[in-house]
Amino acid sequence: MNEIPSILEAKEQTIWEGKPKYGPYIIAALFGSIIAGGFLGFFAGIFLKSLIIGIIAGAAIFGLTFLWSNLSYKFTHYALTDERAIYQSGVFGRDFKSVQYDEIKNASVSRGLWNWMFGTGTVNVFTGELTTTGGEHPRTVSVYDKFLYIENPYDVLKELQEHSSQMEENLYGGKNVIQQVKIVK
Repeated sequence: MNEIPSILEAKEQTIWEGKPKYGPYIIAALFGSIIAGGFLGFFAGIFLKSLIIGIIAGAAIFGLTFLWSNLSYKFTHYALTDERAIYQSGVFGRDFKSVQYDEIKNASVSRGLWNWMFGTGTVNVFTGELTTTGGEHPRTVSVYDKFLYIENPYDVLKELQEHSSQMEENLYGGKNVIQQVKIVK
């Protein structure tokens, strides 16, 4: 259920809206469900010393994660407006993430084998957000917001870039930011 229209400002206009294509989204979730169910079922069987309990536990985990993925798909929606990019998700309550066009540092499309097979792509949006991975050798990693498994990803990227450029022109009067700096002595 798309609830993005309920959070738009009064004069804000939707330019594009979409959601992941069902096939690749669910098949990716299916693989994850099989791995989680098999892994947890295997260890449940070993620790409880019962093959039947392991199989039942694995099947239960598989079923629950697959059900969760279907519910998650139902509430995943994306939109581009004349002001921002919006991501909607959440099963029990709606989560929204909004990125203003002037916050976007970079946008790109990735199309690996999986996306190519289904005729989809992922639009990656980078706002400069970074996170640090834990462990013995921590490192800083870029965080991307993603429109996953969408059809016509290059068209969506083009819309995103056009509106980011328009926002930049409005902010800086069509001039490059570097040209706006004056050196005063």
